[in-house]
Amino acid sequence: MTPGNYYATPELAAAYDADSEGRRDLDFYLDLAAGLGAARIADIGAGTGLLCSLLAGEGHEVVGVEPERTMLSVAERQEHGASVSWLHGTAEKLPADWADLVLMTGHVAQYFLDDGAWAAGAAQAARALRPGGRLAFEVRNPAAEAWRNWQTAGSRRTARGTVRTEVHRDGDLIIHVDCWAQGARTWTTTETLRFPSRKDILRGLDSAGLTVDRTWGDWDRSPVNPKSPEWIFLTHPV
Repeated sequence: MTPGNYYATPELAAAYDADSEGRRDLDFYLDLAAGLGAARIADIGAGTGLLCSLLAGEGHEVVGVEPERTMLSVAERQEHGASVSWLHGTAEKLPADWADLVLMTGHVAQYFLDDGAWAAGAAQAARALRPGGRLAFEVRNPAAEAWRNWQTAGSRRTARGTVRTEVHRDGDLIIHVDCWAQGARTWTTTETLRFPSRKDILRGLDSAGLTVDRTWGDWDRSPVNPKSPEWIFLTHPV
């Protein structure tokens, strides 16, 4: 059986928020949006739309763009989903010169699997910004090697069943294959993420005409150090 796409599997997508309960990035980005006074916010790779819904509930005007229709169907049912403008597709669907703040949360920046894809994605985010706007995103610090904790010796519990994970490394790409079970139903999915170097990230930002305002090493706003689990970036057009 060819492994499928987690985000296109309705049963798995429906459990995403429950499986991700306790996400620390949500409060971070809500506070960031409030602190910047961002009236208009665009979320690239909005997923289940939870952050978009929370932002809309705080009074922000929000656009969420997501390539998987299955995830969008979940997003539209969020508490404030009716107040969000949902777009099916990628960042190129965003309106130009519209957003005070563009977000790539959920490690979306790691889905750009090479330098060209990252530079193009950053350029589309920059295109969507109004004068004075900001782009914020995060990637996992490669030195922390988070993928080593993804491999499972057996199955681990999920919100609705179990999952068993195998991890493979190919340079700066990490491929994980997940075997899911919910009752009698099973699925196998695969996903590839890039763990880019800081140099790779900055080169892509530079090509998109963006420069870094601030960085943090974790969701508690601690500074970046070699052992930081995250690299969180706040950027603006040059």
